[in-house]
Amino acid sequence: MKYTAEEIRSALYNNELTAYYQPQYDTIKGQMKSAEALVRWIKPDGTVISPFFFILVAEESDLIMEIDWYVTELVCKTLVKQNMMPQFPISVNFSRRHIQEENFADKLSALVDKYELPHPLLEVEITESAMIGNEESLLDWIVSIRSAGFRVAIDDFGSGLSSLQFVKDIPADVLKIDRSLLSHNCEDEKERIVLESIFIFAHRLNIKTVAEGIETKEQLGFLRSCDCNRIQGYLYARPMPRRSISSFVLNIR
Repeated sequence: MKYTAEEIRSALYNNELTAYYQPQYDTIKGQMKSAEALVRWIKPDGTVISPFFFILVAEESDLIMEIDWYVTELVCKTLVKQNMMPQFPISVNFSRRHIQEENFADKLSALVDKYELPHPLLEVEITESAMIGNEESLLDWIVSIRSAGFRVAIDDFGSGLSSLQFVKDIPADVLKIDRSLLSHNCEDEKERIVLESIFIFAHRLNIKTVAEGIETKEQLGFLRSCDCNRIQGYLYARPMPRRSISSFVLNIR
């Protein structure tokens, strides 16, 4: 079922949208190091709606920008709740529409400063597809974000027409490898060669790597051999609500 923009906006204004968190782990040590915030729609009857059913509609207008800022504030509140506990960086997905948003970095800084949080605790994720047709604007946008003390991650790398040349020119901190590049469970020779090349490329540029959608021990074993920095996926943990992630963080002190 697809939802209308009006239904989604109503859910936003009624605080039915929330953030779930999926931990990211050190590939070698298996220790939690960070997490990604993922939006979910919790209906009054408790039904959890995946973003698959509403994000594409929201992205057709500036509604997606409202959702992104709403989720960002939820993340700030979660980080504040982790006071006196280990505070792990949390990444937030931002739509390509924000590239044209005036004073984005200043607005982000003001929000994070409102909660008296160190800027490196929040990481900005932008999808690979957002690069297409926005090269110059994207570069300026990323520079302004990093100058404000935030980290930037290129999400879903490998899901589209990836340009290693463009990644070379973008001052990103993190490259997130899309799950589609691991579709053959890292057992196909060509798949392994492509992945190895990406990791070598990223490491030579001092870009950290995160592999998404990790579900098997075979994938983990191969990624360890490639010196992938972090992994994210069902092998270790599924996305979880704030209460669960807070308990999770507390238990790994």
